Amino acid sequence: MPSITRTVFSKELSETLRDKRVLFGVMLFPLLVTPLLLLVSTFFMGKKAMNEQNSILPIGIYQEADFPELVTHFENDKRLKLKYFTEKEALEQSIENRETRAALIVSQEAAEKFKTQESASLEILFNQANEKSENARRRIRQALRAFDADQVNKRLESIELDKSFIQPTQIEERSIASKNSMGGYVLSIFLPYIIIMSASFGGMTTAFDLCAGEKERGTMETLLVSPASRIALVQGKLLTICFISILAAICALTGILIPFQSGLAVFNELVGDSISISYASIGGMLLIVVPVCLMTSSILLLVSSFARNPKEAQTYVFPFMMIVIFPAMLSTILGAESPLYTAFIPILNTALAIKQMLSASFQTSFFLITLATSILYAFGVARLATRFFQKESIIFRT
Repeated sequence: MPSITRTVFSKELSETLRDKRVLFGVMLFPLLVTPLLLLVSTFFMGKKAMNEQNSILPIGIYQEADFPELVTHFENDKRLKLKYFTEKEALEQSIENRETRAALIVSQEAAEKFKTQESASLEILFNQANEKSENARRRIRQALRAFDADQVNKRLESIELDKSFIQPTQIEERSIASKNSMGGYVLSIFLPYIIIMSASFGGMTTAFDLCAGEKERGTMETLLVSPASRIALVQGKLLTICFISILAAICALTGILIPFQSGLAVFNELVGDSISISYASIGGMLLIVVPVCLMTSSILLLVSSFARNPKEAQTYVFPFMMIVIFPAMLSTILGAESPLYTAFIPILNTALAIKQMLSASFQTSFFLITLATSILYAFGVARLATRFFQKESIIFRT
């Protein structure tokens, strides 16, 4: 690193680290607030699931013909509260008014077909746009499956046949995945997204202050007439932003891993009794995220160079955020063993590479292609940011 570049980097970094906004956003938030948010969200998700499981849902019953066997089965289900209707219109209105959440409609021929051991025609009426109505639909389906299983056993007994007659195979499942690998698999669903977001936006405040902020304070002109060359200045600023972005990624990784490694019960319920991530995997994750930090830092510096002040820079950065957020979110949907061509897609390739290292699906070729292409993208954007910074028509845009 040239001495002038190193001097600019040291000066900008020391000033950046004195900024309380940077310290809070880059270090304090990932290390303390992120685990707390994860704990709170896990608590409320668990509470919601428990409430859905234990809640008693009102459902409607409309019979064109009596079907006592089925109705009795539903009456015995303590998680359902039955309300009987004589008109379909009133039934639909009841669901719309949320007086009942879903309904079971028994057709005219249902009871007759049931008595002759045929399939009875039933209809479930629900509101797909309502969460509780959808939950009630699932409850009715569960009750019907239980009713079917019970009636199948009775039909087999009536003709003196064993249950194995309708069950030609008996399956026993055994997973060879260890508890540690299962914990890593759960982490691979959301941890790459968090790391990418931290690496991409961790240096945003620093980037806007180092260029757009200097314009607003009127210190940019003084800086440009100093003995330092434009290239040395932009390299020093870019290295500062990149350093803060890498620090943000490290803090995000640390802030997530420490609670799980500490053995807290609530986190163990989320990922299993224990997780184990090797130092090689941690090193690989940090290595693969460095080019992303350089690329996103270059984009942030480019935006900051073009903007007249930090407020304007925040307006311009929104499209950049969308470009990062979409592939990062896409990584939560795609599997770790994605096609090799995804290793050429910026941001997404890094998130998938991290996912592979966490879920024991590591592919050396995917990792190397991701690293190589990410470095190329990063240096390409860095050169573009350098060119922008050297043009006075952009720096002193009016």
